[in-house]
Amino acid sequence: MKSEALFPNHKNMDLPFVIHAVGAAQKQARRKRDEGAVNTQVIYGAQGEGRLTVDGHTYDIHPGTCFYLPKGVPHDYWPLTPDWQTNWLCFDGICLAETLRSLDLQRACVVDLPDPTRFDALFKNIFTELHADPFFGQLRASSYVYRILVEFYMTRKEQTSQQNQRAHKLKPVLDYIEAHIADVLTLEELAVLMNLTPQHFCRVFKDCIGERPFQYILRRRIQISKRLLVKSEYRVSEIGQRVGIENSSYFCYNFKRLEGMTPTEFRAMYADG
Repeated sequence: MKSEALFPNHKNMDLPFVIHAVGAAQKQARRKRDEGAVNTQVIYGAQGEGRLTVDGHTYDIHPGTCFYLPKGVPHDYWPLTPDWQTNWLCFDGICLAETLRSLDLQRACVVDLPDPTRFDALFKNIFTELHADPFFGQLRASSYVYRILVEFYMTRKEQTSQQNQRAHKLKPVLDYIEAHIADVLTLEELAVLMNLTPQHFCRVFKDCIGERPFQYILRRRIQISKRLLVKSEYRVSEIGQRVGIENSSYFCYNFKRLEGMTPTEFRAMYADG
């Protein structure tokens, strides 16, 4: 794609996604923004080599490497070779914040696109729509923003498969927790299932699951208690005991902290009859 930049009309457009600017740079210049950009950006390398620093990390940007920059996040990127080319997109929208949250795209990140031609096609479609109609083209082009975010999300998920494989190794531990959810569980007995020290086990568990072992256990206990509240007539205090939380006050406190309501309120809302 030759060098080009478009700045379509975006005033008074309450769309889920609104494009503020889209471009292709044959000779990408340095962009150092200490206060971040005013809009969310997606940029990917089309040719040559560049480098990005963001959130204390440095990344080499090759052809097919895509980086995502939320608005307001300080960053710096610059060419390593004279022929560094990029395609870039700046956007916002009334549904953007919730979409980014649901796709776990609230922090800057970098992925290597398995098929850059898919991104090329989406960018070309945006240019085509904006060229064809200065007003309604924005409406049509905005749909491609969501597709770009989904492509980014799916690529990122695929590239975390190694992490998922590590999580699979925790299956004996997770199965053990389910089978003994009402018992007193210790870090030592869980760690021995993986032949690890308790300290090493904690690190591995958090890396794979995203939370510490006893945070996970508490969350599972609360989840199981919800089913008992709806499907049984046990008293609240007894349900806490049946999921391994002996102290009724502690059970009620954590239930409300995690679910936003008390066990009694939850039962009244969801119980049959």
